[in-house]
Amino acid sequence: MRTIPALVREMEQERAKLDVLDLPQGERSVRAALNCSVRVLGDEARLLLWQLAVHPGPTASWEAVMDLGRAAGEGARTDLALMELLEANLVERHGERYGLHDLVRAFARQHARPGPDGETADIERATVRQVLEHQLHNVRACDRVIDHERTLPVGEPDGVTVADPAGLGKAMAYLDEEYATVQQGIRLAVGQGIQRYALLLPMALVTYQWRRHLLGDALKNLQYAVDTAESVASPVDCAMVHRMLAGTKWRLGTYDAAVGHLRRAVRLSAEDRSEEGRLSLARSRHRLGLTLRKQEDWAGAEEELCRALELFREVADPVGEAATLNALGALHHDRGDHEQALRRCADALEAVERTAERSGLADVLFTLAKVHLSRSERDEGIRLYRQACAIYREQENRPSEDKARLLFSEALVSAGETGEAVQELERVIVLRELMGGAGVREIRERLEGLR
Repeated sequence: MRTIPALVREMEQERAKLDVLDLPQGERSVRAALNCSVRVLGDEARLLLWQLAVHPGPTASWEAVMDLGRAAGEGARTDLALMELLEANLVERHGERYGLHDLVRAFARQHARPGPDGETADIERATVRQVLEHQLHNVRACDRVIDHERTLPVGEPDGVTVADPAGLGKAMAYLDEEYATVQQGIRLAVGQGIQRYALLLPMALVTYQWRRHLLGDALKNLQYAVDTAESVASPVDCAMVHRMLAGTKWRLGTYDAAVGHLRRAVRLSAEDRSEEGRLSLARSRHRLGLTLRKQEDWAGAEEELCRALELFREVADPVGEAATLNALGALHHDRGDHEQALRRCADALEAVERTAERSGLADVLFTLAKVHLSRSERDEGIRLYRQACAIYREQENRPSEDKARLLFSEALVSAGETGEAVQELERVIVLRELMGGAGVREIRERLEGLR
């Protein structure tokens, strides 16, 4: 007799799923029931069912399903085929998304193949390419809204429908909805060795993952991307992947590992003498300086940041210039040189205000708040913290908002503003619960002490 754990293990093997549940008594046979449903489908519906089984899942949007039809050639009526599958209860509708039950997926892959092996292989390659191309360009469209400073070697969309998110909130909401499917797409690209998507999908997704504190996923994805980049990407693009992986490790607190990737990014960037290469070198040195500061290598950090500042000014990048000046201000604050910190941050504020970069502005306001509080200028520090927190929330940058609100609450307590401090800590709890729950107990204990 099978035990429950043994049955579960068998169910996890796709080819075994139907065999395990295939009872010989006619009408109770899953295989027989599915075969009856599939046999009466039209050709286009049968093909779409098989394509949805090839799709990595768990669900797909209407636009993604319609794009699958393009893999089958011009003139496909994918909308009618989808309606036929819905009416046959072979496709499940989840709001505005569509998916297959695991048993239907297993059956369709085995028994709804569109032709002989060679023909099926060609259609499968076209289908997988269509799925991944749709994902890449839609994720990149959102990424442009989230981080409009970054360029990626994605190229123009080819035969896929691309969303046009109206603002950061829409872009983040789109990725919230698509995230599980894109993660499966990355696994598919890596598993099939499709280098374009194994490289570019993780790169396009990473800023969203940082803001949603999905660092484990980002780390895994970017390790695949780095391996791919080292063999196929240009030095500048390879340096960018190393910076992204370093940024993820930095957020995880593994600074030694981050430094190794950043030194590699510096070396790669230096190979390209073009303006693009100098900008890449500036960004690599800036990130290296930030990480050395975390390791309290203040001399090394200052050297890297000063070299980055010079490069950002050479290539006329005010966003990078502001970020580097802010980092230098934070470094001087660490050393207790509050006057120099204030001057650097004032220069950073002037630079960032020449741009539309809201996240960079929040970072400068955050550092300025800490400097003013260290100078016993509490009212100004509180005012700046309040502004920084509002921008981080607007930008849906949960980790930065969490950090800023926690320090803001401490400043409010010291000013006797206990009621507002409680509100800030309540928001910190919400943020931490959204990011997985780590550290919630500590904040609840602080709240208890204030109430």
